[in-house]
Amino acid sequence: MKKTAAILSLCLIAVATVAQKHAKPFQQQTNKDSLLYSQWYQHLHANPELSTMEATTAAYLKQAVTQWGYTITDSLGYYSFAAVLKNGDGPVVYYRTDMDGLPLKEQTGLPFASTVTRMRGEESLPAMHACGHDIHMSVWLGIAKLMAEQRNTWKGTLVLLAQSAEETGQGAKRMITTTNFQQLPQPNKLLAVHDHASLPAGTVGFCNGYMMAAVDMMNITIYGKGGHGAVPDQAIDPVLLAAQYVTAIQSIVSRNLSPNDPAVITVGAIQGGSAGNIIPDKVVLRLTIRSYSEASRAIIFQRLKTIGDNLAIAAGLPSDKLPLYDLLDMSIPSVYNTPALGDQLRTTIAQKHGAAAVQQVQPVMIGEDFGVYGRFFKDTPAYLLWLGTAAPNSNAATLPSLHSPFFAPAYKETIAGGVQLIATCLTSLFSNVNN
Repeated sequence: MKKTAAILSLCLIAVATVAQKHAKPFQQQTNKDSLLYSQWYQHLHANPELSTMEATTAAYLKQAVTQWGYTITDSLGYYSFAAVLKNGDGPVVYYRTDMDGLPLKEQTGLPFASTVTRMRGEESLPAMHACGHDIHMSVWLGIAKLMAEQRNTWKGTLVLLAQSAEETGQGAKRMITTTNFQQLPQPNKLLAVHDHASLPAGTVGFCNGYMMAAVDMMNITIYGKGGHGAVPDQAIDPVLLAAQYVTAIQSIVSRNLSPNDPAVITVGAIQGGSAGNIIPDKVVLRLTIRSYSEASRAIIFQRLKTIGDNLAIAAGLPSDKLPLYDLLDMSIPSVYNTPALGDQLRTTIAQKHGAAAVQQVQPVMIGEDFGVYGRFFKDTPAYLLWLGTAAPNSNAATLPSLHSPFFAPAYKETIAGGVQLIATCLTSLFSNVNN
């Protein structure tokens, strides 16, 4: 009987060993912390703050990471900060999260849905984490805790950036100008994630090279000479000029740029005039411009001015009435993912989590200010990964998109999977103690 019990015990140990061997990396730790992940996420989701106003959110994150041994570097612009964990000699890796929500009224019906309103100036606005920055922060916290607990397995310096104002394109640009940021250890690698509404939770999406577009917002004022609508010959009609201009600039992408270098020019608003029988003296156009390469961006700006100026001259306007081109303070560069770093991370994840954990994603024309860091640290490999958020067996075509008031990711699976996958990436970038 004793012999049988001993054999059974050995078999159970062997089965447990095999099961542990085939478990995903860090799965034991994420299972242990799953309740904590949900608490973080539900708190952050229910309490969003708008861009440049993330004081309470930043304080919440700082309180958590300091208890795990991170040193805080403040004054990185608005409420941005860095949490630094030095763990011996080795590479320096930056991992960034964003913190801001959107001015949107949530309609998910979740028990922890946001019902808060925030003041922006004198305006009261609803707020929601409709772009998943609550997911980003929860994964960031999970990474902070796990890497601190696993510090005996890696060597180097982990710099966790928590950034304000991603949604308005202000946060990263402000951060890199601060003295405290420039005094942080110089990075060897830059890493971040952005949630993806239709990729399955527990997967990451790769896009080497240009991943997201440069974003430029521009207001263009088309001038004219006002007059009576019944005698247009005595006026110079800016409404007609604006119509000609909107049509003419559509040829920039199709005729001035390479077909292999996509771009978008959208006139989203036209404002001018007050009555049907009055020719106004100006019309304002509001544009969004998206591009990947700096060369295409420069061509677009040059052609916008050339076309506008020459239409005005052809209409008989003097030089002081040429269009005014006002580039707003929301411009951000494109996100360029270093291909060699992407190939390295893809191989690591496929080996340790299986090929199904890796997804290929095409470039998109939406913007993200993570590209600012890649431009600032010009020779430093950088990568922004897509993080899947869709529930298992869900129909991707019917899921609410990012920036939707109905966006509700499968947060439990997403956060646990995200922590496992990003921790795998980070430990592969640091000096491995066992090696």
